[in-house]
Amino acid sequence: MSADLLPEHTVQAEHEAANPRQCSDSNLHGEDAGPRSMPGLLRCSIFGHALDNMGRPFEGDVSTLRAILRKTYTPKPGNPGGTPKQSMPALCAAFYPPGKGRGFDNALGVSLLIQDYDNSRPEPTGEFWPNPKTGKPSNRPKTVKVLIDEPVTMAEVVAQLRRAGVAFMAWTTWSCTPDWPKFRVVVFLAEPVPALLWERASEWAVSHLGLDPFRRGLDLPVLHNPAALAFLAGSPTPETIQREEADGALLSIPLDALPPKLAPSLEPWEAAVVAERQAEKERGEKWFQAYRVSGRPVDFQSLDLVALLKARGVKVGRSRTFKNGTKTRVWCPWASEHSNDRDGDDAVVIHTPGTWPSFRCEHSGHRLMGLRDVIEWAWGTP
Repeated sequence: MSADLLPEHTVQAEHEAANPRQCSDSNLHGEDAGPRSMPGLLRCSIFGHALDNMGRPFEGDVSTLRAILRKTYTPKPGNPGGTPKQSMPALCAAFYPPGKGRGFDNALGVSLLIQDYDNSRPEPTGEFWPNPKTGKPSNRPKTVKVLIDEPVTMAEVVAQLRRAGVAFMAWTTWSCTPDWPKFRVVVFLAEPVPALLWERASEWAVSHLGLDPFRRGLDLPVLHNPAALAFLAGSPTPETIQREEADGALLSIPLDALPPKLAPSLEPWEAAVVAERQAEKERGEKWFQAYRVSGRPVDFQSLDLVALLKARGVKVGRSRTFKNGTKTRVWCPWASEHSNDRDGDDAVVIHTPGTWPSFRCEHSGHRLMGLRDVIEWAWGTP
């Protein structure tokens, strides 16, 4: 099924399937969630392709969503998402206010636990990213995603979920191969979780379901990100797609029993950079003062970071209103380090009047990358 043939009625469930009157978006903004949505009502979003920022809302029951997830999809003609895989429809576990685009800051709540098992880890290549100004190697190593030593299989995760007794669906993903298993699992929640609590809630769910032994294969940043896209079932060889599903209980996550938010585990080079920058701060050094134009410090408040990225050959999307500023999805400058060299609008730039622009990439190896890293990539280290 092509992405442009996704029937409208499969996304907007019939009113008889569930009563949305008890869903209150205002109850899902923070930890004091207030009255919960009607048990069994799923709210999520479906996007046409990777560059589609305004998805269609889904409201309905498990059986209605299962009907969508059971189909096999093909890329939309012309690859509007950038690549064939990115040009297929994608599921997002979060739901949004009317008129708001996809993004962590816009997400209200989450009704699905989506787990991506990509069985990969970053490995240094032995090369370093060059300093754009001097051409000499910087202190940041180039990495490539490699297969972990003991890949997690779909069969063992499915077996554990059956023992846990929850309703779920699973399928192998676009880049899955016999030598490198990759698959996606969707567990249906009894009630939505506020987006601000999702990282802690997803950690509770993984442990509660007995999936901790399989964490080595999980893409944890994707698990923690309520705005992440999960492409629906498709493959260059559709006949090879493997699927599993089971009826069972809807998973109920107790918001008053969530674990504390964990500090991210750092790669050795990341820890070294964090330590170096902390030492700079303790010495009173300010990295931004080293950047000057005609002898005067750069005015970072007025810096158009989107224009800078575009001038350096980075693809940028259309800017949209965000709070009292703008948000722009951009291609990550370090996309070659993403899984399968996947390029795409995996990063965002936010401009807010009176403040410095910010940069954030959703990929695990770039979770600490910010404005300073983009400036050093574009202008080098003085």
